[in-house]
Amino acid sequence: MASGQYQINSVNEGEYTFDMNTCSYSIKTGNKSLAKGKFKVFVLSSEKILIVFNDIILKKTSGDVREMDKSGDSIVSHVFDGYKNVGSTIFEITSKQNIFSFRKTYVNQLQKTESEGTLIKK
Repeated sequence: MASGQYQINSVNEGEYTFDMNTCSYSIKTGNKSLAKGKFKVFVLSSEKILIVFNDIILKKTSGDVREMDKSGDSIVSHVFDGYKNVGSTIFEITSKQNIFSFRKTYVNQLQKTESEGTLIKK
C-alpha cells in the first residue's frame, strides 16, 4: 500500500480517511467529524496489512446472572447491564491487482467481522 490518503465510504461506518504518511485517521458522519487519532501499520505480506487504531472500544452489553437452586437446576437470579472491552479497532487491508478491500474487526474479537468494503485512494 503506497503512501498518501485512502478513504472508506460506508453507509454503516461513515467516512474513514487514513493518512498513510502521518499514520493518522479521521472519521466523519454527515458533515460532522467524530474522531481523529493515530494508528500503527503492520505489514503481514505483500498483499495484506493491518491498520491498528490507538483506541479502546467499549460496547454496551447485558446478560443473565445464573445461580444453582437447591435441586441443582440453573436459574436466573438477576440481569446485568455493563460494558465489554472489545479492544482496539483493526482494519485488515488486502491488496489484489491494485484493488484494496478491508475487513473491520476488533482486537478482542478477531474472528468477528464488523464490516467489509473497498478502500479508494483519495
